[in-house]
Amino acid sequence: MRDLPIELICAVVQNVSATADLLHLRSVNWTYRELVTPRIFSKLHIKNSIQSAQNCHQIIGVASLAAHVREVIYDSRDNEHLQLLPHNTGNDALEVSELEEALTETFCGITPLPRLERVMLNFWPSFLSQSGREVPESPFWFTNRQLAVLHAVHHGMKTSRMNTLTLNNVILPTTCHDFVASLTESPLSHLSISVVSNAEVSTWSGSKNVNGSLGALLPPSNSTLKSLVLRSPQGPYHSLTTRLSSLHYPSLESLVLENIVFDQTPSADGVEDFILRHKDTLQRLELRSCACHIPGSSTDVRRWSFIWQRWASELTGLRELVVNNDSHGYVLFDADRGYIPHGVVSPIVVEDDSSSLQAFKDTIAVGQVVV
Repeated sequence: MRDLPIELICAVVQNVSATADLLHLRSVNWTYRELVTPRIFSKLHIKNSIQSAQNCHQIIGVASLAAHVREVIYDSRDNEHLQLLPHNTGNDALEVSELEEALTETFCGITPLPRLERVMLNFWPSFLSQSGREVPESPFWFTNRQLAVLHAVHHGMKTSRMNTLTLNNVILPTTCHDFVASLTESPLSHLSISVVSNAEVSTWSGSKNVNGSLGALLPPSNSTLKSLVLRSPQGPYHSLTTRLSSLHYPSLESLVLENIVFDQTPSADGVEDFILRHKDTLQRLELRSCACHIPGSSTDVRRWSFIWQRWASELTGLRELVVNNDSHGYVLFDADRGYIPHGVVSPIVVEDDSSSLQAFKDTIAVGQVVV
């Protein structure tokens, strides 16, 4: 292994993917170290444990290793389903506090990483104790840790080179945090936020009115942001506290919405007008399982056909529209079951919605024809 031709050594390194095996190769000699180091330290994985956070903080502190870090991923878990635990879940408050401190120190330390491009934060309601046991967290500690990590990352963003931030399993606050609002020169060109659905939040909180604003974690208006994703993968998300009127991103080209509920009445604070505010730059719009909110069964429906027709006349720069089959539906709020499908929309309304959507798509297709 030590005396192989450099071409063969490169081939060996490129065909090894397991971290443990790469670390062993790195220890063979100087040549292997030089080839393996950029690969193994290009992506830092931080588990939700004190030891892992401390290990990553040490790596960040070594200039020769930090120079290779391009992506930081926090608490990635494959095939795990979010399930918030009841309030009476017990925690070791001291260890949770130490975990928050270790995570804060680590994420505040991302500032000097010279090649950092992407940060992904995954929030799960449990952590690994120092004994190696997975400990469930109560909602209080879960949201507290989430706040601590987000605060630390935004602190690091003030001088960081990162351009992409992905947040998963976020419980949105009702108002914008000061550390978000104060980041007037956000470096982000791509932002993706996956929120905890209304049903999940209501189950553990016992309240139907704690759903935070969709704009709570959006950066102040800036010309850097080009791509925005707002998702609620586990069910509908709607918030009466959403205030988007002050947000405008003059370079926004792509917007993806999943399971986001539109307001009954359009306003400058709502999602519908937020989209129109970006008509000069928006080129791609994707709606997955979105719906319109109907306050009551006797309320006139804000039809999707109205929305499609309005957008078709104003979103003249749009080049791609993706709408899945179960989008453009209607939902009611039920005190016991949360947001449920509105079951009394007439076939005429459904047909009108579908034909208006198709007309919108046809308008976009015509605009793409090169004469």
